[in-house]
Amino acid sequence: MSGRPAMVMQWYANGNAAEYLRKNPDADRQQLILDVACGLAYLHTHKHPIVHADLKGNNVLITDDGRAAISDFGLSNVLEELGRPTGYTLSNPGIGPLRWLAPELMEHDEQPAMPASDVWSFGCTAYELLTGLIPYSHRHHDPQVVMDVQKRIKPFGPDIPKEFLQLDSRIQSLLKSCWSFSPEERPIMTDVRKQLEQICCS
Repeated sequence: MSGRPAMVMQWYANGNAAEYLRKNPDADRQQLILDVACGLAYLHTHKHPIVHADLKGNNVLITDDGRAAISDFGLSNVLEELGRPTGYTLSNPGIGPLRWLAPELMEHDEQPAMPASDVWSFGCTAYELLTGLIPYSHRHHDPQVVMDVQKRIKPFGPDIPKEFLQLDSRIQSLLKSCWSFSPEERPIMTDVRKQLEQICCS
């Protein structure tokens, strides 16, 4: 491989989480989002913290025993310290799909992806896996999504869908906190993981 570092991942026949849940609607969705939270918390607390920067249902794979594993690290940014990007900066044109993208990355072209950006995307991914709806599902075009974000409309849209209201009230509150428009007000992933562990065990 020309001596260049590379990441090799196991092949998972179950495919990605979005596809898996369409075929297996009775799967334990709370366990899947807990698995994702554990993975992100690990990345963010690594000796050299890693920001994924492109988290969504299609980038979560399902293992042979039905657990979730984060994949597609093509846009990941390694941070020497939280708040200090090293290597390269992820600017708006190269970051993942808008519907899962944190507002600060959408609004500022040179804003580097940070752990708090992943927290927003985690909330969007959890929403997708729990409800079967993509973020801003009421919108068909990305410019409309951008306008909603500018208006501070959360990913479930101006009219909260019944699929969200049917979730455990604690999960509703947790996702809303992940969707704070101020990055500093979002929980860190270790706290998200702990809250989900409590919910899943209760």
